[in-house]
Amino acid sequence: ESNSAFITQNDITVTDDSNNNSITINTANLGIGDYEFALDNEFGLYQDDPYFDNVAPGIRTIFIRDKNGCYTFPINVSVIGFPKYFTPNNDGLNDTWNILGATFDFFISSEVYIFDRFGKLVAKFDTTKSNGWDGTYNGNQMLSTDYWFRALLVDKDGNAREKSGHFSLLRH
Repeated sequence: ESNSAFITQNDITVTDDSNNNSITINTANLGIGDYEFALDNEFGLYQDDPYFDNVAPGIRTIFIRDKNGCYTFPINVSVIGFPKYFTPNNDGLNDTWNILGATFDFFISSEVYIFDRFGKLVAKFDTTKSNGWDGTYNGNQMLSTDYWFRALLVDKDGNAREKSGHFSLLRH
């Protein structure tokens, strides 16, 4: 006997903003069947273990497939990450600094404040409505140096999460 797996965000535990981000799936509510799991690739390698480690920050997709090949159930999860640097040189890679995984699908707001080394506010944005900071202040390019941030994330259940830290702006 088998059927499609069904889980909600409440059946998934994410450890993020760490040196080893991980995703753990609670299998108690999956349903009847024998299931296997893949991350980010529906046609990729599946594993029996409902645990993934060394997960990159961002929006990840878990695929749960019945081993009889009948059904595949996808579910997106947010893995939060704060980049250590960005390079606003318009090459399409790391051109803005933003919190990874903080999208409107998971967070109702995410206020970010960025400060220079003297504590002056140089940017403020909501990651759910913005592409992030482009390395400018009043239209002028800021220097290559370290900047500090303070972020407040509020998820769809109203749970708040605060984080502060620093990152580097690199210009070549």
